[in-house]
Amino acid sequence: MTARQVEARPEGASGRQLLVYGLGLVAAGLCLVWSFQDVDFAQVWRVVERLGPMVAWGLVPYGLSVLFDGLGLRSLLAALGRGAGALRLAGIRLSAEALTLSLPAGPVLAEGVRLMLLQTRCQVDVPQGVGALGARKCLILRGHGLFLLLATLVGWGFLHQRSAALLGLPGLPLLLGGVGVSLLLVSAGMGRALSGGSTVTRLSLLLERLPFRAVRAWLERRRTAIARTDSHLGQALEGRGSRHATLFYLLIWLAESFEGYLLLRLLGVEMSLGQALAMEAIVSVARSLAFVVPAGLGIQDASYVALLHTGGGSASLELAATFALLKRMRELAWAGVGLALLLHGRARRGRMSA
Repeated sequence: MTARQVEARPEGASGRQLLVYGLGLVAAGLCLVWSFQDVDFAQVWRVVERLGPMVAWGLVPYGLSVLFDGLGLRSLLAALGRGAGALRLAGIRLSAEALTLSLPAGPVLAEGVRLMLLQTRCQVDVPQGVGALGARKCLILRGHGLFLLLATLVGWGFLHQRSAALLGLPGLPLLLGGVGVSLLLVSAGMGRALSGGSTVTRLSLLLERLPFRAVRAWLERRRTAIARTDSHLGQALEGRGSRHATLFYLLIWLAESFEGYLLLRLLGVEMSLGQALAMEAIVSVARSLAFVVPAGLGIQDASYVALLHTGGGSASLELAATFALLKRMRELAWAGVGLALLLHGRARRGRMSA
């Protein structure tokens, strides 16, 4: 293989990624046009103006979900013998979330930023950080699966009604419950693999077979750190720390569902808390499937309009559009906080270095 061929591969891969992102953005744009083409935005803005300062209440549940995330990660780090404040970890979550919401495939980049911030702000070394974040990813899947099953149970009637209107079939509750069970099975498989004590080591051995001397040398220098990472993954996923973290990650989804319930009550839309859980469960799955689009743009908004208005909902099109807009306003507000924290930390490190 020539050097030119080796250099051409990343460019081809980058081109394919850009194509995927471009197609995702086109699909998001089509969803936005389809959902809001008949919306009277003047009326939407009048509704927002009528709410006034009451809109700020919509920021509270998401703030709680971020705090729950910090408490969950604190439990995992405590299992590794590392102490870290929940508020500081919540700030790290906000900084990483700002990238997740603003960039294509942002979650991938956000994990690297989260690891870096754990090092600089909490003095967590790389093996411990990778172990805690790997366990976090597994337990978030578990919390999501539990949330989907709970939402299916308490919102069965709502899901059945929307299923007939949206799909023409009565299977939406079973479908959502099936996704929840699948996530629990995937989480259990991940947990078994990661807690076995050799997952990262086996992966590094596979990478050593690649015909790149620099990669092999890099892995050779980090054999001890790789073995420590495997040990930390097992520690984080065993014992009370993982059970506490799973509870906190379930509370994250419940807090975001309460946000939807609260906003709908402010808008005067009649919906029970169980129905709000079911609605957020459907949107969470749709948004996860659209991970290549920043913040699920278009997909999330179309889902809310379909559930609140198009698919037999009681909300008018303008109220459904206002609800989707308030959700986006909340995301922008907290993303601004996350970016401010990120820039403040960077400036502070610069002053300390000087």
